[in-house]
Amino acid sequence: YAVLPMEDRIIFATHGHIYNEDHLPALCPGDILLHGHTHIKEMRWVGDNHDILYLNPGSLSLPKDDDRHSYMIWEDRTFIIKELDGTHVSEITL
Repeated sequence: YAVLPMEDRIIFATHGHIYNEDHLPALCPGDILLHGHTHIKEMRWVGDNHDILYLNPGSLSLPKDDDRHSYMIWEDRTFIIKELDGTHVSEITL
């Protein structure tokens, strides 16, 4: 895993097999958990108070559960998930 400081919060980036949306690391409200273990793109709030942002870019090479090939970018305080052909899937601005 890696802990990445980002202005007023942190990004906890990990593979996802140990820490994930069902087993959160020690995070503060507003922090971000980023992992790709499931190979399924997601972007949602999790935790007891729904105050941790969970991000999963999906997979460029081996998407699961009939998900399409996807990736995530960070631009101007916005996380954006796109499919391989560039189709915009979802975004969230912090």
